[in-house]
Amino acid sequence: MTAKKTTIKDIANEAGVSIALVSFVMSNQTRDPDERIYKVNEETSRRILEIARRLNYHPNNAARTLRQGKTNTIGVILSDISNKFFADIARCIEDRAYKYDYTVIFGSTDENADKLENLVKVLVDKGIDGLIIVPCAGSERFIASVAESRMPLVLMDRNIGGVDVSSVVLDNRSAMLQAVSTLVENGCTHIEMVGYDMCLSNVLEREEGYRQAMEHLGLGDHVAVHRIDFRNIESQVRSVIGSAVARGVEAFVFGTNTLTISGLKALDELEVSVPEQVRVVGFDDSEAFELYRTSVTYISQPIEQFGQESFDLLMKHIRNRDMQSMTVTLKPQIVEGKSSSKI
Repeated sequence: MTAKKTTIKDIANEAGVSIALVSFVMSNQTRDPDERIYKVNEETSRRILEIARRLNYHPNNAARTLRQGKTNTIGVILSDISNKFFADIARCIEDRAYKYDYTVIFGSTDENADKLENLVKVLVDKGIDGLIIVPCAGSERFIASVAESRMPLVLMDRNIGGVDVSSVVLDNRSAMLQAVSTLVENGCTHIEMVGYDMCLSNVLEREEGYRQAMEHLGLGDHVAVHRIDFRNIESQVRSVIGSAVARGVEAFVFGTNTLTISGLKALDELEVSVPEQVRVVGFDDSEAFELYRTSVTYISQPIEQFGQESFDLLMKHIRNRDMQSMTVTLKPQIVEGKSSSKI
């Protein structure tokens, strides 16, 4: 015999209150904390929730979705969730969403615009309330169409010029100024950058920041940016570093944590000691840095802020579809290790 499902009426009878009061309490529980509008005595509310737990009450989410026009689900599409930077942000978003009674569905594009488009279509079909996307090259037109559809949308880590959409990004130019300045303060003048061969806003801003920093510090004659194909990183990085060291380069600035790890590995393979022969500043933290024989200097991005600001900004757009787009710019910090220090 199937057990009878507990209803709001059962809870009301047990608590000796009206069905409407129980409904108000349950509705408050499923709202975002900042949106709770029903004022119920705290002691009464606790008693109703305790009875609901004891009677094993489960709300009818399908009915609530139809009633509210919301699923309390968002989609988060990252570049590569196996990358520590994105994995850590994903966890921050998930933790933040849990506090607001939201479920998060994650996906990775692997920098493939077709995959991004397919993921968005699948998530929209599932009835998500909004999207956080790390855009990839070639996805600009499609993301513009998503923004125009009035789907609540926030871009993260990268933005797209000419598209009216909110974003949460790092001050990449400032990051490169800190990186180059640290090396110059430690006596380096011949500093080269290793970045990606990609037309992405964060990649281009870091390259521009490096060039501006070198010019600002009077080192314009030594500017050199090596653009690496992300599909063939290790062999290209090794070739670039081998050639640069032979030319007498004193230091390298790497544009991402993956490039930093590949660079450190290449320097070891080439038997080039850090910081005795070459100095290094990387980008983002990595557990791999702890295994390297020299502590690594790197640009630290505010991971928790990335996750929190992206989620909170999306919530604002979900609550107000007519809200104006805005950009939140986060500040980087340099964490100094021995890889950039004077010999």
